[in-house]
Amino acid sequence: MTTSTPTPDSLRGTLGIGADGAFRIRFERVLAHAPERVWAWITEPERLALWLPGCTIDPRVKGAVGFDFGDEGAATGVVSEAVPPGEGEKGVLVHTWCWEGVPDSQVRWTLEAVPEGTRLTLVHGELLPEPAADFATGWHVMLDALALAADGRPTDDAWNAVGEVAELYAPAEPGG
Repeated sequence: MTTSTPTPDSLRGTLGIGADGAFRIRFERVLAHAPERVWAWITEPERLALWLPGCTIDPRVKGAVGFDFGDEGAATGVVSEAVPPGEGEKGVLVHTWCWEGVPDSQVRWTLEAVPEGTRLTLVHGELLPEPAADFATGWHVMLDALALAADGRPTDDAWNAVGEVAELYAPAEPGG
C-alpha cells in the first residue's frame, strides 16, 4: 500500500456547466515561475518532452497539436489562438481537442502574472459528461507533472498517482 499526500482542493479541477452553458473541465494552478517561463514549458519541444512525453504543441495559429498517450489513446488538434505572455499581458493558447469517439472540443490555456508567479487556467470544453472524468484525471496529472518539471524535479510522482487522481473525479456511487 502506498501513502501519499492528499491533493489539496486548490489543485483539483472542476467539472460542470460553465457560464456559457456548456459542460467543461476547469483547472486553476499557481506556479512559482514567470508566465514567460511557464509558456516555454508548455510550448518548447525539449521542455514539453520532459513532462509530457510524446506530445507536441506548435504555438502558432494553425500549428499542430498532438497528445499521444500510447495505449490510452491520442488527441490531435490545431491552434486557433496563440498569444505569448508579455509585459503585463496574459498569455493565451487555444487549440482543438480531437479524440476518437467523442465530439471535438477546445482547450484554452491562460497564463496570468500574479505575485506568486503565474496563474495558469486551463479550460477544456464543450464536453460530454461521460469522458470528462477521464479527461479531468489526465489534465490533473499533466498539470502536476508540469509544475514538477518547471521546478526542476522529476515528474514520476505525478504519473505514478494516476489511480489516486482518478478517484478524485470518479462519479459518486448511488446512495453513497
